[in-house]
Amino acid sequence: MRKAIFLACVLTLLLGQTIQAPASEPNDWTQFLSDPRFMPAIKNCLAAHPKAEGPAVVMNVWHASLEDAGVMTTDLSGRRNSCFARKDTGVVSESRTVFDLPGPLFVSVDQAKVAPKGECIESTPVYIDQRLQGWILRQPVLNQHIPSACSTPIWTDLLPANQTRPSA
Repeated sequence: MRKAIFLACVLTLLLGQTIQAPASEPNDWTQFLSDPRFMPAIKNCLAAHPKAEGPAVVMNVWHASLEDAGVMTTDLSGRRNSCFARKDTGVVSESRTVFDLPGPLFVSVDQAKVAPKGECIESTPVYIDQRLQGWILRQPVLNQHIPSACSTPIWTDLLPANQTRPSA
């Protein structure tokens, strides 16, 4: 009798595990494509994507706020653009190229004659036979429990002083 009860419990547990619903899928942003409230923002963010190779395509859409949608676009060159626009009118409030590689990165002395400097960039020179080859660039190591301006990778200090960030 005990064996029968034990086997029934084991069988119930095994069947219960196979009958359970599959784990929830990751956020499926494609649902917003059939929501007419998002289409003005999506279309204007696609138009705001910097011109490059091939057409711009959407890779993510989300609720940025009650009024705004966030749209991440990319193109065949791999350039990603983060855009925020009004859901109802499509008016773009922000559009910027995203470059959030964690690093370290290397910049040759041929591209940068002086060490790149910035709040979120640490430069270490690279020498071969006492000749400067370039710099290894890293984000400063900060206390991971305290948010700061450099909590996420920020490389905008690599832009020349006279170049401005892309915007809408």
